[in-house]
Amino acid sequence: MRQISLVLAVLAGAGAAHGGEIYGNARFGFFAELPPGFTVADPEPENGDGRIFHTADRSADLVLSGGWTMDGDFVGEVAQDKAYETDDGWTITYQGTVTKSSASYSGTKGDRIFYARIIITCGGDAHAAYRLEYPAARKTEFDAAIKLLNSTLKPGEGSCG
Repeated sequence: MRQISLVLAVLAGAGAAHGGEIYGNARFGFFAELPPGFTVADPEPENGDGRIFHTADRSADLVLSGGWTMDGDFVGEVAQDKAYETDDGWTITYQGTVTKSSASYSGTKGDRIFYARIIITCGGDAHAAYRLEYPAARKTEFDAAIKLLNSTLKPGEGSCG
């Protein structure tokens, strides 16, 4: 996978609005603006499904990824993702409205919080998501990052293949 400009005019506008770096994923056709303080820490996987970013002190992790939506069942994908979280010991504490094209939810485990948002891409054949995990003591600080990610996670023109 490679960082790309999915739609130059849109990316330029998004970057200009907030001043941040844009991450684009060609395989699953999406992009999002990185919140301030996040840098690339992990190498891109060979399968091109996403990228992991960290804060400098590694107290927060941001995963931007995509996947194929099995049988076109976006709502089922969201339910499965939430089940993975609870299987991993997280308690889901917030569930936004799940629509045919987007969903948001969050949870806690010990002194950690995560927030996730998922949108459809590639004409419904795939989905894109972010998952931000951070210390509960810094919730107010990361609320701004969530707001930015929610407003900039968008489908683009990727290869979708």
